[in-house]
Amino acid sequence: MILPETVVRAEIITTKDNVNEVVSKLLKLGTFEPDDPKVPISQNRLEDARRILGEINDKIARLILLMEASEIAVEPKGNLKQDKQDWIEIARIYTSEASKIEEKYRELLEEIQKLKSERDSLKLKLDELEPFKDVDIDLKKIYANTYFDVALAILNRQQIEELKKRGFEVISYQSNNFYPSLIIGLKGTGLNETLKELGIKRLETQDLVSPSQQYKTIMDRINYIDGVLGAKRKELREKANEDKEWIQSTYGKLLTLRDSMLVLSKAKISDYFIQIEGYVLEKSTKQLTNSLKDSAVVVYEYPKRFGEQEEPPTYVNLPKSIRPLESIIELYGTPSYWEISPTLFLIITFPLIFGLMFPDLGNAIILLIFAVWFHNYGKKRNSESIRYLSLVLIYSSIIAAITGILAREFFGPLAVGGLRELLNNPSYPVGPLYNIWPISESVYEKIAPILPTSGETGIVNTIIISLLLGSILLFVSSILGVINTIKKKDYEYLVLDRLPLLLIYTPPLIVFSYGFTNISNYTLQIQELLGGIEYFIFHSGSPAPGTTQILATSLVIWVELALIYNWIGKIIILRKHEKVSIGNAIVTGFIEGAFEAGILLLSNVISFIRILIFAIAHYYILFAFSFMGYLAAGSPNSLLAVFINPASIAIIIVGNLLAIALEGLVVFIQDMRLHFYEMFSKFYEGRGRKFNPVKTYVELP
Repeated sequence: MILPETVVRAEIITTKDNVNEVVSKLLKLGTFEPDDPKVPISQNRLEDARRILGEINDKIARLILLMEASEIAVEPKGNLKQDKQDWIEIARIYTSEASKIEEKYRELLEEIQKLKSERDSLKLKLDELEPFKDVDIDLKKIYANTYFDVALAILNRQQIEELKKRGFEVISYQSNNFYPSLIIGLKGTGLNETLKELGIKRLETQDLVSPSQQYKTIMDRINYIDGVLGAKRKELREKANEDKEWIQSTYGKLLTLRDSMLVLSKAKISDYFIQIEGYVLEKSTKQLTNSLKDSAVVVYEYPKRFGEQEEPPTYVNLPKSIRPLESIIELYGTPSYWEISPTLFLIITFPLIFGLMFPDLGNAIILLIFAVWFHNYGKKRNSESIRYLSLVLIYSSIIAAITGILAREFFGPLAVGGLRELLNNPSYPVGPLYNIWPISESVYEKIAPILPTSGETGIVNTIIISLLLGSILLFVSSILGVINTIKKKDYEYLVLDRLPLLLIYTPPLIVFSYGFTNISNYTLQIQELLGGIEYFIFHSGSPAPGTTQILATSLVIWVELALIYNWIGKIIILRKHEKVSIGNAIVTGFIEGAFEAGILLLSNVISFIRILIFAIAHYYILFAFSFMGYLAAGSPNSLLAVFINPASIAIIIVGNLLAIALEGLVVFIQDMRLHFYEMFSKFYEGRGRKFNPVKTYVELP
């Protein structure tokens, strides 16, 4: 589910008489992606297939344009049952059929396109006139002034300053980042030449009529075009819906024929044989072999990470419920065949880390409402990226609500802890939600030592827990990389690249798991182990007691040996596959395999402290605004006085809006950074290409 499906490279040799049958079976199989043969039997190709493939792609694009313009669903239908089994001949028949459809609607589509082009052009002119639409003086009168040279133009700030330096008067007002302006200069001061030099376009209208008159004329023309365009589109919809089955059936056949021509266009031919090559899912190899056993010879080989010029395609079989989130990952890049898809990883860890950095039930509810609205907005705009991003926000806000319940926070400390928490004084009243909160005070007191808001002890404990979470995620990321490489059966890549990385990221997990040997004294155990590591490296302080110091020494030596192992692996890769000199291999291998890997080990683990930092920042931002609201109410002893004071309410609302909008955005970005740069870098580069097998879009005999 998170590991890309294993693919193999298949080479199919068949006779010219059987090639059409082979193509049909490959289309029906639906798991074969054609590619150029690595070792071709000749340099000859089926040129007719390559030429017709271009024609088919053009016809498909035109049919899609027709279906979208006539509001017909862009989906293939029908069947492709022909007496002839020659795919090239069938392709010629249906490209001709598509031409008939195109010819039938050509005139109407061209009229619609001309009207749209004219309207778009007029809208550009309208935008240019918009700042001057209230100017009711003919430009002929303005520009023909006896004593002054005058121009209307849209300027930027630099142009205004330059014109003023040259002695021209500029009267303007700001509209976004530009300034509609009236430029005035004495006759003979070279205004026209200056405008050309500065790249300023003088506003001109047809026959130099007033901008307001020209604006009205253009608006009238646009309204007229919209009316005609609406009538033409209605006519197109009515006619096209009568031919709906014909259009969709031809579209489906062309899609199928496009894939058949793709197979044939990449094939190589000799006097008697045809060579077809490409990638097929490993699980489909038996089915492919059985289906072609009477018409072709098939051989397979597994891709290799090193020594190959091409990248195998990637296919990840994700559950439908999380498949939309794949588009978020593709912001980073498509997973390589050698990588694990981070999608499932993201859906588990992203909301978890977000919730830990944004613990407030009230803020989470607002974020959830916004995410649901954002999702519906994406549906209306038919934007997949908006819908998919909103799903991540929905999941994250739910986890933030849970952590907010545990932290007993609802739009800051006042609603639950009240003035007692705000002033840290048990004699003051608690908040209105105190007695009905799902997490009682007794439970909160038990988990308080691991919350960053419970003083110095809480901060130390939270730092260690953040680092524990980071070390677990980094270790899991590394071990997933090993599993994926084993699955791909590329053992050279496993030994020289993936295993060293796993060994490097194992010691942090041991360090921050060591406290579980004495859970009642968890923090002290880890502090002793870290002290032992410091003593061994810097010879400062005191050694850790007993076996703890032995473990500390062993872990430092472990990291050193793992970095040396990684260095040696990089040297072998550079020498064997990139053919660099031994000197360059040693230096580059040290930089990438030892020095950089050691720096990344330290920085990646420490980077997870940001979970603590943002959790503290979130709490104290709301705490600060709540305290300002308390002061604005006159520092009363009653919580009600704070809640009914308009100034206090305004301050608290502003604080929460800032926390939700600004801090929520920053937390989202930092959460994404932790995934992309700390975790995904252990197994994910995003340099792959999607697996695009040929298939049939209509029923085949």
